[in-house]
Amino acid sequence: MKLGMGAKIIGLLISGLTLVASAQPALADQPVSGISSTAYNEGLDKAAAFYNPLAVSNVKLTLPDASFNELNNNPGTVVYQHAAVTITTADGVVTSFADIGVRIKGQATRTNLYGKAPLKLKFDQFVPGQKFMGLTRMTLNSMVQDPSYVHEDMTYRIYRAMGVIAPRTTYSWVTLNGQDFGLYMNIESVDSQMLKRWTTPKHLYSSNCYGADLTPWQSGCYDTNYGDADRTDLNAAVAVSNLDGADWWTAVNKVANMTEVINLMATDIFTSNWDGYTDVVQNNYFIVFDNNSKLSLIPWGEDGTFPMDPSAQLDWLGQGPAFRNWGNSRSVMLRKCVAYDPCKALLIQAEVAAKNTVSRLDMVTEKNQITAVINDAYVAHENRPTFVYLPGVISWQNWLDTFFDQRTTSLTSFLLTQPPVAAAVAVAGVPRVGQILNATASTYDYSATSAFQWLRDGQAITGAQASTYQLGATDLNHSISVRLSQTKPGFTSAETTSNASVISPAVAAPAAAISGDAVVNGLLSATPITAGDTQVSYQWLRAGRAIAGATATTYSPTVVDFQKAITVRTTVLQTGFKTAISTSNSKTIQAGTMTAPVITINGSGVMAQTLSATGTIAAGTKVSWQWLRDNTAIQGATRVNYSIKADDVTHKLALRATFIRTGFNPVTTLTDQIAVVAANQTKVPAVSISGLTKVGRTLSGIASGWDSGSKQSYQWLRDGVAITGETARTHKLVAADIGATLVFAVTSKKPGFVDASAQSAASAQVTN
Repeated sequence: MKLGMGAKIIGLLISGLTLVASAQPALADQPVSGISSTAYNEGLDKAAAFYNPLAVSNVKLTLPDASFNELNNNPGTVVYQHAAVTITTADGVVTSFADIGVRIKGQATRTNLYGKAPLKLKFDQFVPGQKFMGLTRMTLNSMVQDPSYVHEDMTYRIYRAMGVIAPRTTYSWVTLNGQDFGLYMNIESVDSQMLKRWTTPKHLYSSNCYGADLTPWQSGCYDTNYGDADRTDLNAAVAVSNLDGADWWTAVNKVANMTEVINLMATDIFTSNWDGYTDVVQNNYFIVFDNNSKLSLIPWGEDGTFPMDPSAQLDWLGQGPAFRNWGNSRSVMLRKCVAYDPCKALLIQAEVAAKNTVSRLDMVTEKNQITAVINDAYVAHENRPTFVYLPGVISWQNWLDTFFDQRTTSLTSFLLTQPPVAAAVAVAGVPRVGQILNATASTYDYSATSAFQWLRDGQAITGAQASTYQLGATDLNHSISVRLSQTKPGFTSAETTSNASVISPAVAAPAAAISGDAVVNGLLSATPITAGDTQVSYQWLRAGRAIAGATATTYSPTVVDFQKAITVRTTVLQTGFKTAISTSNSKTIQAGTMTAPVITINGSGVMAQTLSATGTIAAGTKVSWQWLRDNTAIQGATRVNYSIKADDVTHKLALRATFIRTGFNPVTTLTDQIAVVAANQTKVPAVSISGLTKVGRTLSGIASGWDSGSKQSYQWLRDGVAITGETARTHKLVAADIGATLVFAVTSKKPGFVDASAQSAASAQVTN
């Protein structure tokens, strides 16, 4: 846009815009959002993860006084100024460059630094080869003309999904010399790096004025951004504008990738991008020529999309008054296209594709996800150039829900004003008596009503108006086709007739056959099956005799069928053929696979306890048991119960069960292991001493009633200390015992049990 016209637009779009005398202080530790989703990442390059609209980075710029003053006093300069930058990505990675290039960008939004200036960063301006995540440039759009803060991201995503070369986007919170500049749309710069992800660029041109178009009187509006000064390809594309109709269509396809161009125009129209290439402004776009000298159009500056003003919502064929009375000359590509019916049909088809793309991408959900990230954490903190009223921003964001519905309704109404388009019709199926043919229609015009009529030798078949048709005996040796009619109120229907097929005789259904697993509890299937005009009934046989109730297409053999021959007899009733009865070859049923019962051990792993197995075992199943000690079979332990023995203590026991059942292969299971511990002895009787406590006399220890099978050992103690060698049941008092008390201690040992101990009360003191 030219600066003069831009000043008018900015006054209209941003009411109350004022330049502040000084910037506000930066928010303390303005947060960056975590990358909550990778669903919106595109590309395989290093920057793919960066361009995620759900991730917000921090861009901290530091400008020396000379750079700051030059940009602030001369915002129109295209000369990059020195600056330092620190970029913190949403996942916390910090990158700093001490010397990059910075300048102010834009036309209608161009302002001095205090007016939330849009910025361009060039990382390699002063340091050759310097890049950020593989990028040499970064474009920061201020969004002062986008009251929703989401228009650009969403519009570019639709373009890309439509196959149009378009930049990726993310968000950045920008500070400059320690002061907040606010939330920016960080847009992928259109340069050779970006283009090489899409095409093989030869020349890139940018529009530098209103009405920049591929016509002789407007072609001077293009600046060369990439490639040499040779404008031969551009001039050839301009020359095509002198042609019309079929001549133009033939020529333009030689100089332009028209599928991409039409998709861009359709997306412009669906999103009502009044400030792009397609409508009267012819502004904000690039032209790229590939190595085949064919051009593509690249959208740029998408803050004017999704307007609330009905007069800004574009007509589907570029007709009617222009928004804000901005002339009435749509772009040459649009004017030539709608004037030539084959191109106009492609444009309308692409407009329907744009509607379907918006639905497929679920743009409303994306919008809601983005606003959940940016509104409270960022938009609410905006203070440049004027205070941002968050409820107003949210209202613009929610408008998109209505906008998409309105555009779909408008497109449907428009389609109803256009004659129905003949749809492609295809027929699938075998052209043979008894088979079913299936017709499918392929059309973009969802506003038309489709109707089928099947034809025999070109004449309508009575009652055959469904999408399927059953071929019968009357169709034999005749040509069958289907006519598809597309109808709309007020128009003559558009009709398409499929290719015709001559119907051949039916083929007799094959003889009975069996497939599947011929095992007990397996599943056998019989052929042929009922289809079309062929009706089949079944009877399964065991050793040549009918199995009661077995008349389905499948049969599951039972134990009764084990090692017996199973066959199936089919009776086929088929149009044009006699009743056919046949019996299949036999299959001898083999042993099936038994589902092993779950066996567990009941009881505790304590010496002398009895363990037993529990589980649900099907009737008719034999079981062999084997108890294991440390995974080794215990000789003779082959019953369901097992009494724990001394040899088992400190070892692990398990039970192996082998199940045998007629008609099934044996199956073996193993329980979990149980650790065995020693038991406590049950009897610990009182111990006492008898005898006089005088030197020379003999004391006797008394203890009885210990567990059966146990053995006792004895020990006399003098004043609590064991007397060496005194391990009998008696003790003769000696001089060393004088003045001491004696205790009689007994220890009981039993295999598999914990030792049991007891001792007497202390005796009276020994006297001389």
